[in-house]
Amino acid sequence: MQPGSFLIDASRGERRFRVKSLLFEGASYQIALAEDTALDDKLVCVKTIAYDSKRLQDKAYVVQRRKALHQEMTFLTLSSHLLPEPLDWIQLEESETVLSREPVLVYEYMPGETLFEHVKEKHPTGMAPFRALRLIREVAGFLAEIHGEGWVFRNLDPRHIVISVDDIIHMVGASNAAKIGERPLHMQNKGEWAYIAPEIREELSGQFIKRQADLYSLAALFSFLVTGEEPRESVENPLTRAAYEKLAALDPQGLTLLIAKNMQPMAKNRQARIEKFLELSLPQTLPTPQSKDFGLMALPAPWTGAESPDSRAMKSTLSPGPLISVERQAQQQSKDQGQLEAAEPQGCRGILSRLFNRAR
Repeated sequence: MQPGSFLIDASRGERRFRVKSLLFEGASYQIALAEDTALDDKLVCVKTIAYDSKRLQDKAYVVQRRKALHQEMTFLTLSSHLLPEPLDWIQLEESETVLSREPVLVYEYMPGETLFEHVKEKHPTGMAPFRALRLIREVAGFLAEIHGEGWVFRNLDPRHIVISVDDIIHMVGASNAAKIGERPLHMQNKGEWAYIAPEIREELSGQFIKRQADLYSLAALFSFLVTGEEPRESVENPLTRAAYEKLAALDPQGLTLLIAKNMQPMAKNRQARIEKFLELSLPQTLPTPQSKDFGLMALPAPWTGAESPDSRAMKSTLSPGPLISVERQAQQQSKDQGQLEAAEPQGCRGILSRLFNRAR
């Protein structure tokens, strides 16, 4: 098949979606741009699973991957104007896995650039604080909606948020979403940790997947927006020196306090609910050092350079979890992470790769 070909649903025999181009090829999923011929060729996204080629005959693995994609479709049905609309769930006859028929999730295409691209290209030293606050409040409102439905987003990486030319944002990283208190699905503990709360990094039981995890992620995103500096994966020193200095100098001080409160490594020290964040994040209601629970609040200590192998963080025997997380590479510096999952590991197989005759 070539661009311009139709995806034919094996169960209905329907030829509705005409593929245009490959948008994204990652370690876990592949996404193509297509036209919905039932809606005047409206642009849509079609998402398929990229499998580990060594596990194509592993039934339990394939079932888990497909369950994760179906959970994403379920999440997209939540009533939030920031989520793309799910349009269809189709099954292609062709599948290289042990199970027949390959599922494809089809959802609304959101034009624009990622919030990461927007900041790096247009605001490399950070957005104006109150514009950043307005965007953060939109994200917080979205979190309040999904928390009420029993979900958390987990990873508010700016690459998972699209911003349009009229400053409207949409959430596009739906594969990160998880049900509160439930075991995370396959691949949700992969990738980068910088925007993920420490208590749910590589945590498999699900008992720490709570609302406070999204408060950490929101604060990490807020820090990036106002500084242009991405947070680091180390929980003890998540801020670069430049980010720390910019955050400490924010005016009004309430912006600094909100970020400091919710970037606490222990969930119990953050705000308990997103509604409280929304209550205190209006320009006229920002907290002060005299506000309850903010009097002794301070930003996490900044990173001062490459960690010494003898440092407490590097020698810690605590596993990444509810108390502490140690950066996985001792010499890793605050880095441009690039597109999450953009570098596909050797051996991943996805149906869209074959569709576009992409050489491996």
